[in-house]
Amino acid sequence: MKVVALREFHRLPRQGHDGEPQRVVRVVVARWQLRQERGHRPDQAAGRGRTVPADTRPETIGAEAFAQHGRGAAVVAKAEHPAIFIGGGANDAAAEVRALAERLTAPVVAYRRGKGVLDERHPLSHVFVGGHRLWRNADVVLAVGTRLQLPISSWGVDDKLTIIKVDIDPAEMERLRKPEIGLVGDATAVLRRITAHLDKLSPMRADRVEASRRLKDEVAADLAVLAPQLGYLKAIRDVLPDNGVVIDELTQVGYAARNAYQARAARTYISSGYQGTLGWGVATALGAKHALGDVPVIAISGDGGFMFNVQELATAVRHRIPLVVVIFNDGAYGNVRNMQRDLHGNRLIGSDLANPDFVRLAESFGIGGYRVSGPEALRQTLEKALGRNEPALIEVPCGDMPSPWQFIELPKVRGI
Repeated sequence: MKVVALREFHRLPRQGHDGEPQRVVRVVVARWQLRQERGHRPDQAAGRGRTVPADTRPETIGAEAFAQHGRGAAVVAKAEHPAIFIGGGANDAAAEVRALAERLTAPVVAYRRGKGVLDERHPLSHVFVGGHRLWRNADVVLAVGTRLQLPISSWGVDDKLTIIKVDIDPAEMERLRKPEIGLVGDATAVLRRITAHLDKLSPMRADRVEASRRLKDEVAADLAVLAPQLGYLKAIRDVLPDNGVVIDELTQVGYAARNAYQARAARTYISSGYQGTLGWGVATALGAKHALGDVPVIAISGDGGFMFNVQELATAVRHRIPLVVVIFNDGAYGNVRNMQRDLHGNRLIGSDLANPDFVRLAESFGIGGYRVSGPEALRQTLEKALGRNEPALIEVPCGDMPSPWQFIELPKVRGI
């Protein structure tokens, strides 16, 4: 496998779509930048950086844009139940998201690609389940770098909800549903400008903070039914530093991780998003680990998805890339088997797998292979594997786990 380093691709969306369908291939910079500085994003490969100006003057950004930012700020300032929803387009605006959220005392909701933009230990940071509960009563939603695909298409909208959308791509503004206010631009700059209009608000209102904490506690209590997955995810979280990276996969632990893994910084939870690319985890983890150097990277995988890219263990060995792969082995395409069992009268067709001995497979590649049982054993083995700084494969044999889908496929709560 050849790892190709390219300059950051942020200019591509700014070019628009020219009114015609076109295919834009976006290649992520090999050297990802995890440190979040105020508006400054260095490109280490090129040896230079870019600073997004915080200037809010109309003569700098244009009178029409200035007026729109002011209008958006006025709307969120008057909201009784504001909420901020963030996606992958907010990854470079972590400081700005936090500053605006604290100024408004507004909860921040992230799904897969926005996890960690606001540290999930923060009292205003919420996972997707919390967002669903906030959506019911929200009067203003500020959507930053997100399609809002599931909330709009599944949770419902009505005339009591005002949506303000921030996106760098003007073509995204009218997908699914046209927002009441659309702000086209870089999330970092736009959020700074909105926040600048709110300087008279008192930040971190005690009543709103307390309500947010209560909701976080309620969601955590409900997620406790996923105890097996939670135990494994906690073991992974415990061994990783705050900037350690997890690559999720389409497996039961991966599905649970969308709500239950605690991301603490932007780009530390890497997901394929709505594409749902089974088997992408190992190959993606190789790229992430090669790019990030000393930052530890763990790929979560199922046995079925892992076998899609098993050959990449050779890449890890050949190029000395010390990623750690955790395979949760239930001997099946587990989610497919569950659907066949629960939705199709237990007609199991093509979902059971004939797997290799994963430990011997790892050893045949010349890397460390381990088989563990339970979260504590996983924690100890992860510490050992990460400490060796060599490629490693850890198999976790497991049976059926509680379904996480009740926390993903959430019902309509508005416009009923």
